[in-house]
Amino acid sequence: MTSAYSGHDTGEYTVLLPARAPEKIRLLLPLAADIARHHGGQVVIVSIVVVPEGQPLSEGMLETRRMRAAHDTIAELGTIQVPVRTVITVAHDLTEGIRTAAQEQHANLILLGWQAEQSSSERLFGPPIDSLLRHPPCDVMVVRLMGDGQWRRILLPVRGGPHTPLACEVALALAERHEAGISVLYAANPRLPDNGAVRESLQSLRTMPRVTRWLERSIPVEQAILAEAADHQAIVLGVTGRQGDPEAPIGPLADRILRKAATTVIIVRHRMAQDEEQAQQIWQQQRDLSAIVDRWFAENTFSSTEYDDLQRLLALKQQQGVRISLGLPTLNEEQTIGEIIGQVQQHLMEKTPLLDEVVLIDSGSQDRTREIAAAHGIPVYIHQEILPQYGAFYGKGEALWKSLYVLNGDIVAWCDTDIKNFHPRFVYGVIGPLLRERRLVYCKGFYRRPIQFGEKIQASGGGRVTELTARPLLNLFYPELSGMLQPLAGEYAGRRFALEAVPFFTGYGVETGLLIDLLERHGLNALAQVDLLERIHRNQELVPLSKMAFAITQVVIQRLEQRQRASLLEPVNQTMKLITQREDGSFHLELREIRDHERPPMLHIPEYRLIRGLPLEVAGQPLQEAPK
Repeated sequence: MTSAYSGHDTGEYTVLLPARAPEKIRLLLPLAADIARHHGGQVVIVSIVVVPEGQPLSEGMLETRRMRAAHDTIAELGTIQVPVRTVITVAHDLTEGIRTAAQEQHANLILLGWQAEQSSSERLFGPPIDSLLRHPPCDVMVVRLMGDGQWRRILLPVRGGPHTPLACEVALALAERHEAGISVLYAANPRLPDNGAVRESLQSLRTMPRVTRWLERSIPVEQAILAEAADHQAIVLGVTGRQGDPEAPIGPLADRILRKAATTVIIVRHRMAQDEEQAQQIWQQQRDLSAIVDRWFAENTFSSTEYDDLQRLLALKQQQGVRISLGLPTLNEEQTIGEIIGQVQQHLMEKTPLLDEVVLIDSGSQDRTREIAAAHGIPVYIHQEILPQYGAFYGKGEALWKSLYVLNGDIVAWCDTDIKNFHPRFVYGVIGPLLRERRLVYCKGFYRRPIQFGEKIQASGGGRVTELTARPLLNLFYPELSGMLQPLAGEYAGRRFALEAVPFFTGYGVETGLLIDLLERHGLNALAQVDLLERIHRNQELVPLSKMAFAITQVVIQRLEQRQRASLLEPVNQTMKLITQREDGSFHLELREIRDHERPPMLHIPEYRLIRGLPLEVAGQPLQEAPK
């Protein structure tokens, strides 16, 4: 196992030992020689003459001569069984000098001793070590020596990161020199997801020379390393992940081990080539993101059964002093709207006054939908008649946007009205997490969705646009939302302050747009989802589903345009050719414009601010003006 250095290749492995004081050279030279011997290479001792900035480097001539004479007096050089050379580099800065020497000597590894007296809370090692670890010119090894130097066992913690091969080489080189055994340690925190593929790939280390023990521990990594440290004379590990602070010289795990372990600790940092660095960054980002989404899924996925105790929800509502509104968007729902309103009134207003108001927002139904709602005594609005000075678009998103103007609650819930098996949990299920967890601003429902073929109902298969369009697009471009089971679900609730501050798409793309905008404004941890069990509703034919998928794709691309500040959609992309088959078997091509318009945040509408008692100015944001 070798460590590749992407710089100059002279064919001879070179360990660079930056040191000036004879006592430091005597301390570190045996280690440098062990690494060089393992590779059949050499050690180059480099001393840096620092000339103050602003003075010519030629001013370092006399100091160079004195240092050259000092090198000649190092008696130990003759006892090291590898080639050893000494060089002197003149520079304006110690770090600059080491980097220059590494380049000129074609170094494969720089060995640095940790000087604890130069450490502080701001500088873990002190210059130049911090800088060389952040941006290494070649592989780097930092050593903190402790003990009597008699090594019998070396602990090698591994997690499959980019520094594992270098840590293995160093451990093997030192084990061969001391005739020591190597204990390979793999620890996995049981509270976090483990990567089975990484664990499997590390099994090959069992056959590495000098490996005498393979240790697996189901406890946090730091705890596992410190527990084993007492039985080992040295620990060799990579700098570990630095995702919390990419500019930190080493990761938090290596930092804590270096400070806490009462044994020799060796930290290694592999210098990656540019393509290797990019690949590692992508892998690290994906691993970090996967862990974030997994954690979100565990912490922010609820069940409606957790909120069956409506009296408890009512108590939470009263404690917080909030009002809750339910908006019911409709378009020709006479078959289901009466049952839905009846159940909501009975269970969520009369028996338990969880809701302060229920309002119907109709989009121009041609059946008895509005008459049925009015007979139940709830307010009925036609969305085209709300804020008429701003015109009206066709679509559910337009109805939801305008409903914010007429609803009064601090928490606003919406529920689709074509549900055939409606239960009050479709409403209290999405409200419950917001009442229990004040950090949440938005909660969506998910459920099992049977699909009907003629007279038969299949247990699954609904949500075709969700699985074939919405979730793949979100996984590709907004992977933080990849744990959202049904991003297009029509049952959701949010806090008014969050909903009034984001734009609404007017049609099929409203749910997708809300998710993306609330994610970017409030972060993933402010979003939640809740299991509403099973939902049976009117399944649509493929042509309307195709139009829905087209509109949702447009919304995702439009948000990508804004993020990347690049134009991806031309006007022609807002039309779709729909293919239909005539009764005689021939096909017909029909061109349709399918476009979701984007309404501004309701907070920017002067009339809305007036009825909400808000100042008519929005800091830094122009208000929407009604057409003259």
